[in-house]
Amino acid sequence: MNSKIKIKKVWLVVIGAIVLIAGYYIIKPFFKSPTEGLIIEKIQKSEVLQEVSETGSVRAAEEINLGFKSIGKIARVNVIVGNNVKKGDILAELDVSQTSAQLQSAQAALDAANTQYDKLINGLTTEDRKVYEDAVTSAKTNLNNTYDGSLNTLNNAYTAIYNAYTTVSTLQKDYFLTADPEGIQVSAAKDDIEKNLQTDKKYIDNASNGSLSPNSIDLAASTVAASLNNVYNDLKIIRNQCDSGTYYSQISATDKTALDTQKTYISTALTSINSLQSNIASYRAALKAAEDNLASKTANVRPEDINISQSQIKQAQANINSLQSQVNDNYLISPIDGKITDVNIKRGQVVSPSQPSINMLSTEPFQIKVNIYEQDIVNVKVGNDVKIGLVAFPKQTFEGKVLLIDPAETIVDNVIYYQVTIEFINQPDDIRSGMTADITIETNKKENTLRVPKIAVENIADKSIVQVVNNNKIESREIKTGLEGNDYYEIISGLNEGDQVVVGKK
Repeated sequence: MNSKIKIKKVWLVVIGAIVLIAGYYIIKPFFKSPTEGLIIEKIQKSEVLQEVSETGSVRAAEEINLGFKSIGKIARVNVIVGNNVKKGDILAELDVSQTSAQLQSAQAALDAANTQYDKLINGLTTEDRKVYEDAVTSAKTNLNNTYDGSLNTLNNAYTAIYNAYTTVSTLQKDYFLTADPEGIQVSAAKDDIEKNLQTDKKYIDNASNGSLSPNSIDLAASTVAASLNNVYNDLKIIRNQCDSGTYYSQISATDKTALDTQKTYISTALTSINSLQSNIASYRAALKAAEDNLASKTANVRPEDINISQSQIKQAQANINSLQSQVNDNYLISPIDGKITDVNIKRGQVVSPSQPSINMLSTEPFQIKVNIYEQDIVNVKVGNDVKIGLVAFPKQTFEGKVLLIDPAETIVDNVIYYQVTIEFINQPDDIRSGMTADITIETNKKENTLRVPKIAVENIADKSIVQVVNNNKIESREIKTGLEGNDYYEIISGLNEGDQVVVGKK
């Protein structure tokens, strides 16, 4: 009996242990941290370094062929064959007057963009506000003055129609007394002139009695313009009848000339009315623009306005950089210490890009030649810093700079490369031609900038996405990146210093 009880107790213990173990593994996931098993890195400011690495070989210095990077006219040649020159000496120059002027203009545009940005951030000064308010006042004054002077133009037009009517009435009484075809047309034209005259008087009187309100003047001007067109056509009809049939010899030249004069007066009045309408429209548009400008300048600054202003600054700076590069390209500068062996240009000559201009022989005994892949060469610039590792000196790293970039391609196994020449800054004494050199060109660098590991960034539908730890949860967040370094991206937006991102699994 006791043995059965013992066995039963053992089984209870075993079953209890199994339950506990199973419960542990069942419940454990519910209490598991979402970051468990993940490698987390905190966002901070540091260096983003972009480099290009390749393997080349040490070569004895050769004769260097130098040419301008842009087309232009030679303004000055500073060397002759046999001259010894130092690195950085200007060997020849192109005419840079036009590009320099463009550079000055671009600098002014950048200054204006910066000033506009400062005004946007800091708000208008009292003086600036007054400028915009004065612009509104001036526009209102111009419009009001135009309206104030409009009645004189309208009255002159009315007088021109009245005089035309008087002249036609006299002509009809003197010559067109019968109801022949000519007389009927003259009578109808005279009646139409009278009708337009009466209509114009009503609208001009309304404008005058309405204290020259803009609406009444606009309506009067439109009505009078239409009337002047009608009257001019009526005068043409009457004038044609004067040369019809027997009237050609009956009507005096003086009366015909009087009709022609009235047509001229009507045409002049129509021009004045059209000018009045045009001025009113122009000044009204100017007032609207001035009011809108004042409203926009005094409104609260919007984020999109700041972004636009910053983009304008970046564009202006990029324009300066481009023009400065063009100015620099107009100078043929000695890349090394050396001796001039040939000069193929003269003052006034027009040269094309990469045309051999000056040949020189380097006084430095060794350089490094390396082929850079076409995708990487766009990032490489003359003057870039270079780290050099020589197989023969395994424990040392030497410094160098990019000396030349061959403009012509080199094809190796159907792949396009460009040959780059690198000079030593601290060349070892026992170096030999043909030695293998592992080079790393520093093509770009930004210091003290927010950065994120490249392995943490996933490109999805042209968007850069990272996984961010937020309140002990993992969430996806879109970011904008800048400089792409070897291991890190520069962060433009989307992450702040101290944010934690997932960079992998343990």
